[in-house]
Amino acid sequence: SSHFGSSQAKPKLRFACTPSTGDIQPAVGIMWAASMLLLWSGGALLGAAAVGHALACDGGVCQEGSQQEGQDGSAMLQVGAQGAPLHTQTNRSAGPEAVQQEFAAALMQIMGQTQHAKSYQDPSFCLGTVVRPLEPAQSAVLVKDGLVPQYRGWWNMPIQQSPDVLSELKKRLYRVPWNTSYPEGLTWPDMRAGLAKDIIPIMFEATKVSGVFEKMPKKMRGIYWMRGNGIAEELTILHYGQWFPEHEQMIVPIAPFTWAWPGGRPKNAPFGGAMYSQDFTAGLASAMPMIIGGVVFSYKYSTCEGRYCRRDPPTNDDMAFAYMQTGAFGNMTQADDLGTGLMVSAMSGGLTLPGLTGAFTLEEMPGSEDGSLWKRTCYWGPDRCASTEFGSYDLTKIVDEHGEPMQPHYDEFIKYMGEVPLMVWAGWADEQAKKDVADRIESGI
Repeated sequence: SSHFGSSQAKPKLRFACTPSTGDIQPAVGIMWAASMLLLWSGGALLGAAAVGHALACDGGVCQEGSQQEGQDGSAMLQVGAQGAPLHTQTNRSAGPEAVQQEFAAALMQIMGQTQHAKSYQDPSFCLGTVVRPLEPAQSAVLVKDGLVPQYRGWWNMPIQQSPDVLSELKKRLYRVPWNTSYPEGLTWPDMRAGLAKDIIPIMFEATKVSGVFEKMPKKMRGIYWMRGNGIAEELTILHYGQWFPEHEQMIVPIAPFTWAWPGGRPKNAPFGGAMYSQDFTAGLASAMPMIIGGVVFSYKYSTCEGRYCRRDPPTNDDMAFAYMQTGAFGNMTQADDLGTGLMVSAMSGGLTLPGLTGAFTLEEMPGSEDGSLWKRTCYWGPDRCASTEFGSYDLTKIVDEHGEPMQPHYDEFIKYMGEVPLMVWAGWADEQAKKDVADRIESGI
């Protein structure tokens, strides 16, 4: 039986931080692979963002689990370091088009009210998150110091995942075929699926690579749930990558078993599951640009610079905050612009705002135990000052560095998924197929 819905309906494009007006069709992956690899590069960027998940917190400081909502269940759209509401309210019970209109109106208000504000001309006056340069990217210093090549991806990681281990692990899962709507040249990823309780230990085993795992920051080892992320993706792993303590920087390429997408719509999916489908369609559409695009994530750590990781008194933890960037095809010197062009046009229902930029961060929240709870933020604004928060979610650890469940979050995730399967990229058909893809990427970059 097919895992896909009908491919006859007209495809609908929707991106991070916004719901879809309907199920995403298989053909959307083709369009993403063609147009988004150099712009969006993996789209959800650690989940990129549940619509309207911004928090209205007292004094700009959000406590774990806190959230202020209107009596009708609406969530306030926030701007600035002090959390002052910029716009009215986004009703979470409203339809996807209404949410898009709210976001578009907020963007227009930002651009209109602050066009000549000094804070947007001089980042030192910015009351939000300062957008860091895209070129050179924050990871460019690693290339300059000879620590990594200009392009770093699964194909040239110093220590590769064992092909024998990957082969054995994927035998425990069933194959998810690519729909014929996708061109043959883009369907080389071997996608597999199973129930959450079966997928989770397999993901951990596949990515706990000797010589890599023990060198990654302890607090980032384990499996994370992208809780509250409106995009059709659920789990991520950050311990298969490289850590450079002298630069306080971590890089993580997309690789087999490092990400999990849903094969259906969980009962309590964020925002009514607007970005989900009843089958694997939406998950495959989310997966394709990340895998085909060879996305690499970079995280530059520091003491707290955000509103969620503030402590009283302030913490001196030099890994309480991380600024995130992505690079297409493993590009370490030029980061993707996540705030302009096609992405924002899709998010705002066709509105294009030249000069709009985006900033994504990780902020360890109060109550976190050694990296167990982070706020994955989305901030937007003109030029280099992103002060409007829209689309943040909770990055929640459900499996610790020893592969053991972290309660109560593990049980909460299993209950959340129910009988809906999880899908992973399990590698390639064989080692020759892997080599062929790697050769094409190397020749292309």
